[in-house]
Amino acid sequence: MTYFEEYEHCRLCPRKCGVNRYEKTGFCSMGASPVVNLYMLHHGEEPPISGIKGPEDPRGSGTVFFEGCSLKCIFCQNGSISGGPTGKGQSVDVSGLADIYLDLQKQGAYNINLVTPMHFAPSVRESIKDARNRGLSIPIAVNTGGYEEVSTLKLLDGLVDIYMPDFKVMSSKISGQILRASDYADKAIAAIEEMYRQTGPVILDSDTGLMKKGLIVRHLMLPGQLFDSKKILDHLTSKYGNNIYISLMNQYTPMPHLKDDAPEYLRRTVPSGHYDSAAEYLANKDQTMAFVQEASSQGDLMIPSFRT
Repeated sequence: MTYFEEYEHCRLCPRKCGVNRYEKTGFCSMGASPVVNLYMLHHGEEPPISGIKGPEDPRGSGTVFFEGCSLKCIFCQNGSISGGPTGKGQSVDVSGLADIYLDLQKQGAYNINLVTPMHFAPSVRESIKDARNRGLSIPIAVNTGGYEEVSTLKLLDGLVDIYMPDFKVMSSKISGQILRASDYADKAIAAIEEMYRQTGPVILDSDTGLMKKGLIVRHLMLPGQLFDSKKILDHLTSKYGNNIYISLMNQYTPMPHLKDDAPEYLRRTVPSGHYDSAAEYLANKDQTMAFVQEASSQGDLMIPSFRT
């Protein structure tokens, strides 16, 4: 396994736990070796990522799901793998990650889509370099929860073509309660700014409509938090406007692992009236670079069958 000093006293994420991940797991619940739970051609992303034909597209996004996470949202829809090692994932080194990317490219993937990879950023950085040297030619996308350190994102500067961060909540009170991170919004705002610095405005392939560069910022609406959602939309539209995509999502689904002390509102789905109000609010800001979802997006059909 390639040695990376960043894992020895880990401060890669805003938790800054300082753990030697060669000896034990950090706040992210992972050691120093990247663990991939699943990789596949995925059709559940936005059309410029998965393909404009939607679920009927035979190709899709070459998606790599990593285990562990530095955020630990209490409502996480990928909670079965974000909480830590499942024992079913594949521990891979730099070369092994590159092999996965190249295999997905061979299968016809439009891009390589790395889901929650930032707690393995040093390994990911070298794996992208290795894969590029071995013939990887499709865009690299990084899919994150938005709670990132700018210094860690800079490890990937020049290597990532597309970022797909979440912007979950603006309120520090809410984020402290359900994300265990009262500084979430501050970190997400700074992280998105760094991502935009690296990629610049959205660039689409004129022939295919697929995304070549840029950001898709995703906001998953939470039940009863319409006012907070509007504050996020205010920030994104005023700061970036139509230079980025904003993906307004209504697929929040109460998961079975929600604990008894979770806020009551997390046990519901998003009211259709609230989602329609937010979508209209976004449209009234002249945001044409946007995606909205149908009510049928709620439920667990969008969640992959992880190895657990």
